Amino acid sequence: MILVKDGRVIDPARGIDDVLDLVIDGGKIAKIGKYQRSEDYERIIEAKGCVVAPGLVDVHVHFRDPGFTYKEDIESGAASAAAGGFTSVVCMANTKPSVDNVETLGYVLERGARCGINVLTCATISRGMQGSELVDMEELAAHGAAGFTDDGIPLMDEALVKCAMERAAKLDLPLSFHEEDRAFIESPGVNQGAVSKALGLGGAPALAE
Repeated sequence: MILVKDGRVIDPARGIDDVLDLVIDGGKIAKIGKYQRSEDYERIIEAKGCVVAPGLVDVHVHFRDPGFTYKEDIESGAASAAAGGFTSVVCMANTKPSVDNVETLGYVLERGARCGINVLTCATISRGMQGSELVDMEELAAHGAAGFTDDGIPLMDEALVKCAMERAAKLDLPLSFHEEDRAFIESPGVNQGAVSKALGLGGAPALAE
């Protein structure tokens, strides 16, 4: 058994936020409360000043795999997530090829399953992230897509967006949009205002969103 001693235990599901101890037995939390140090424990972790909490979840990560592994890959991304206390992540679909088909979806999920944390992924909303044709949302959902997004690319076809919303609602899966009208943006990456004006950059006005 392992005793995690005097950590700030935070568990929103149970309404716990207090300085407590955890007893871990067989890799699982056996007890939460106040316990004395003793030789019964094979290891005692002094957690004073530390937060002891369930694994964190990041619903927007870019592991850049497939296609851009010189930036990141699934293994290195998962290792970084685990080091930061994240036990579940949701990858974005703007890889190369994009996650608009079952094969690429399967590739990400299969590699993610070997990484020691929960690696989920969205699929794209439109084929090739071109904004003109919806993916087969039902098929991708059946094979494990966690949601749908053309992350970074605005969808300008209102009918396509409406249809995607209706189908996602039936599947009970989320959509994530990056909506902006680029016709109003003079210089992306900076909000339009006093700073952009001082720097001589047009910036992106609130109107664009």
